[in-house]
Amino acid sequence: MFRTSLDSLLETTKDLAVEIIIVDNGGDISISRYIDGLLLDGAVQCVIHNANNLHFGFARNQGIAMAQGNYICIADNDIFYKKGWLESCWQILEKYPDLKIYATPICYPGGTNGRKTMRYNMGKLDDYDLDMRAGSNCFVIRKKDFAEIGLFKYHRVAGTKWTDEAVHKGYLAAVCPGELALHIALRAGYNHRATLPIKRTLRNGDEVYFNVDEYKI
Repeated sequence: MFRTSLDSLLETTKDLAVEIIIVDNGGDISISRYIDGLLLDGAVQCVIHNANNLHFGFARNQGIAMAQGNYICIADNDIFYKKGWLESCWQILEKYPDLKIYATPICYPGGTNGRKTMRYNMGKLDDYDLDMRAGSNCFVIRKKDFAEIGLFKYHRVAGTKWTDEAVHKGYLAAVCPGELALHIALRAGYNHRATLPIKRTLRNGDEVYFNVDEYKI
């Protein structure tokens, strides 16, 4: 699934002026080596390796800290990206530079295995649906707007927590028409209800917990 997702992302952005940053949260040495090969070949611009899984919220913040552009794109590895998805997201942000919106090619989580989940539709902006929950695992946002909303929490549903904060600060997701990205796995192998410690062990043996708000030591 990772290779399918990443290959589709690289294919659909190869002619665009983008900076691709991959954060590897460990767990599969073959994937780590594959990513390093892409870096050496120049297909991606930056790779961050974590020895242990520090959670996707932590990983997203690591990548964002390295990003140099005026736009930030979160692109998770459980999506198949179709031609034109990124350009369509850019277009809506360029067209409405003063609106509190971010753009997404996917209405999260959409339909999976014939099952539909609730959407939070808030009307339309031209051809774009405005939604309170869309795009949790893939969206494009102006860097200044992301700074206003804030970083991701280290939480088992970090994406949901971030969209909660976005809505609280007046932002909505503008969903590009045409189903330009497919959600090819719904939390495959990931139990979002399990509360797990997100921690690092220091050299002196002390353990530092990042999600103390939900994990009670």
